[in-house]
Formats: sequence, C-alpha cells, structure tokens
Amino acid sequence: MSTVKLPESGQSIVVGQSHEGRAIELYRFGTGAFPSLLIGGVHGDESEGHLFAERLLAQLQSGEYAPGSELSLYICPRLNPDGCAADRRTNHRNVDLNRNLPTKDWTGSFTNPRYYPGAAAGSEPESAATLKILELVQPRFICSLHSWENAMINYNGDILDVAEAMSAKNGLPPKGDIGYPTPGSLGTYAGLERAIPTITMEFLRGEAPETVWQRHREAILVGLHFYAR
Repeated sequence: MSTVKLPESGQSIVVGQSHEGRAIELYRFGTGAFPSLLIGGVHGDESEGHLFAERLLAQLQSGEYAPGSELSLYICPRLNPDGCAADRRTNHRNVDLNRNLPTKDWTGSFTNPRYYPGAAAGSEPESAATLKILELVQPRFICSLHSWENAMINYNGDILDVAEAMSAKNGLPPKGDIGYPTPGSLGTYAGLERAIPTITMEFLRGEAPETVWQRHREAILVGLHFYAR
C-alpha cells in the first residue's frame, strides 16, 4: 500500500519526479464524495493542455472557481514536466508516456520514434507517477488534455453521454476511436481495461491559449461534474 496520503483541499503533494528531477505534483480542491481527475502535459509539445490545466488551477487557487460540495477535483497539470520544459512530446528518455502504461496490449514495437513506448511497460518514472495518482485518487472520471490537428473528444468506455454533453459546449466531435491503435495509453489502461470513464480531450493544435480557454472551459467543467450530479 502507498505511504503517500492524498492532499487536503487546497493543497498539493509530490507523487513522483521526472528523469531530470522535476516534481510531478497533484493538487486537490473540494471534499466531495466524487473524485474527478484532470491531467495535463502528458505530451510536452502539446502546450494547449498544460496551459489550460494551469489556468484552471489558478482559478481554483484564487477562488474564482470552486468545484462544489459534491466533487473532489484533482489536477496534475504537468505529468511530463521535462517534456513541457523542452517543448518535446516525449520525456527525457524520448519515451512517449501515452504508450508506456502497462496495458494488456502493450508492445515494444514501433515505427515512428515519436511513439517510442520505452524499454518495458511502465518503465518510466512519469508512468509510475500516473499509477500512483490512480491508486491514491481512485478517480471515477478522468480527463486528459492533449492537442492534435484533428480536434476531438476521444472517449474510452461506455461514456458517450459525457462526450456528447461536452460536445454540446465546445462543438468538437465525440469519437470512440481515433483511427489508429494506442497500446500503453491512459485511455486503454483506465478507460477500457478498468472501466474508469476516460476522456482524452484533443484541443486544436496551435490554437491561441486564450481561444482554447474560452472555447473549452465549460466543456471541461461539464465533464468533470457530469457523474457527480
């Protein structure tokens, strides 16, 4: 069992360190019975994700937004802090963290170095931090923030209702399949293999941070609160 304890509301804990020694932090806001988890910065060159997570974090810290009595909201704004610092998709060892989780379909095979899955499933400290977060939080909803040229709401599990509710706010298409396999991904590990409702929000790559914020804030909040109602 973990010796690390969940943070109190308004506080944070360090759940791991990157290869370069940067802290991987988890923040908590609210004390409600329903735990929702928001993750940013899995891919460091998708700055739309971690910038959005950090802006929502700032609103929570200032009191501009409060999660309500039903929710405990957990935020890991930069799961891949080395990649975020270097504007690089992968971690410091050039591993794609969204191909490194120990899923049943994990494979060491790859053709594009952008998708290098690592020497073994779960080999990276950032992946260990991900598993630690899931162990601690026991989330009942997960939203991971990414960006891509084909913006969409990718959903894993029986959660089309959530994806459609989010789509009604930001206009992005809900898709249960992004068109290619993603072994070792969070969506597979949490959403498909453990039945934790999981959304991978693909913001439009290159869109201005303010535009991303204005277009998607309400959609993200709808997702985080959807099952807590």
